[in-house]
Amino acid sequence: MPRRGENIRKRKDGRWECRCITGHTAEGKPICKSLYGRSYAEVKEKRKNNPKQALKKEEVIFSFLGVPVKMLCEEWLEDIRVRVKPSTYGQYYSVVHTHIVPYFQDMGANQLTGETVNAFIREKFDNGRIDETGGLSAKTISDIILILLQIMEFGERKKYIGKFDYINISLPKLQKKPVPVLSMTDENRLISYSLSHVNADTIGILLARYTGIRLGELCALTWRDFDFETGVLHISKTLQRIKNTDPNAGTKTKIIIDTPKSACSIRFIPVPAFLLEILKQFKGNQGLDCYILSGTRKYVEPRLYQKRYKKILALAGIAYITVHVLRHTFATRAVALGFDIKALSEILGHASVRFTLERYVHSSDELKKTYMEKQAVCY
Repeated sequence: MPRRGENIRKRKDGRWECRCITGHTAEGKPICKSLYGRSYAEVKEKRKNNPKQALKKEEVIFSFLGVPVKMLCEEWLEDIRVRVKPSTYGQYYSVVHTHIVPYFQDMGANQLTGETVNAFIREKFDNGRIDETGGLSAKTISDIILILLQIMEFGERKKYIGKFDYINISLPKLQKKPVPVLSMTDENRLISYSLSHVNADTIGILLARYTGIRLGELCALTWRDFDFETGVLHISKTLQRIKNTDPNAGTKTKIIIDTPKSACSIRFIPVPAFLLEILKQFKGNQGLDCYILSGTRKYVEPRLYQKRYKKILALAGIAYITVHVLRHTFATRAVALGFDIKALSEILGHASVRFTLERYVHSSDELKKTYMEKQAVCY
């Protein structure tokens, strides 16, 4: 039986046929010929002995179209490996091998034009999902294209491809989707449940709500990160599960504990007095190297904590929302209370105040109503 990808088939007349690449036109299009035989094995042997077909696909592309896109991608990944964080490299590696290489694997770098890139964008928009259930979102496609453009710029610097006209690339229009914020009712419900059922999981909820820390930062917290004398929490690391890019590894993913996503994310956060007292009582005899969410020297990874968090929401009678919503809720409530935006931006670990306002501050319906009612105080 022929194997998928061998380009060998059985004809209706009983003969076996193999299509072989014998060269390329000046435009880079493959020139093919057919080899025939009475059996699958005979045709396969003929193809093996065919001088042109004996060339590997990458060698054929290299000869006629320059460096293969796959080779360009792998060289770029190797170049950036030492310049980016492991988590960032894992994301780049996944995008390259999941989306870019499979689509462009039969092309040379010289074929990367505005037309081919736009065709790639349309394909991802229509059929980009790995599970083959439809297309990718505009945001995901834009992220993929940004990586592809970095690869192409690298190819230009290495003289693998000529000057590329980036103006002709048609990126899909992004539509901002506001992240939900807890309503006052649901927030009160969640806080009340957490205060009446103090354990490692609810402590995590209180910390996320009243300090605005990220999930990865929360999972990496140990008691050593708290200074109970000054009432300050030090954020200096984050815990993530990332793709394992080691081909010899036995697992697809791995856990890493690394510095936060940016230098601004390394910060000190004052902890509210009421929460500090709860933390002191909850700590008990736990050592400084014990993780907050486990009480031991063994961490709780983000996926496991999200499952526990989901159960707490159900017990509190609240529809499921992500842990990250607590960060948005913290920022929104802080602004409503008249929090200085610069100080809030530093507590959240952002590089700019503008980013804080655009991405993390949301006005709730309750807050809008309060502001509107203030206009009627004189009546």
